[in-house]
Amino acid sequence: MPRRKKKGKKTERKLELSDREKYFLSAFMDIVENMYGPTARKVLEYIVESNGVVAEETLGKEIGIKSNEARKILQKLADEAILGYKTGKIGDKTYHLWILNLDQIEGILINRLKKTREKLQLRLNYEKENTFLLCPVCGRRYGLDEAFDYEFTCPYDGGQLIEFDNSDIVMFLEEKIKEIDEELSKLGAL
Repeated sequence: MPRRKKKGKKTERKLELSDREKYFLSAFMDIVENMYGPTARKVLEYIVESNGVVAEETLGKEIGIKSNEARKILQKLADEAILGYKTGKIGDKTYHLWILNLDQIEGILINRLKKTREKLQLRLNYEKENTFLLCPVCGRRYGLDEAFDYEFTCPYDGGQLIEFDNSDIVMFLEEKIKEIDEELSKLGAL
């Protein structure tokens, strides 16, 4: 929840973040950008700069994007539980307010890392437990059973399939899993 900070005679709302919250928010912005693009990151950054609360009606104009695009991004962030939503009235005008769920970001980030690790582990197991063949002409990769069904000939271009060394893929996956494990360990979530 945003905390208030007094400044002179006027009270200004200022979103104060602990170092841990800054870390999680920074990591989460990278994830948001990877999932939804740079515009979504821009929206999330603007929400943080706006003390964790923005009005849907003015967001698009304030950051220079179409209002329907802003609305779609807000909805995606709400679907991820990054934002909450409520309506408010000022005079006779109703505003749709989007509120940063700062207390949820740590859990969301940890869950996302764990799901990513789980998917990488499944892929790693698949790579280790199977033999693959490659078409040198088109570069398509086949499992041994599939290659056997095609009589070790590529069904797309007739190239003779050759054994494929997937050790680089295995090493890459192991390294990514190790990186995630290190990150989860830093967060005390391993």
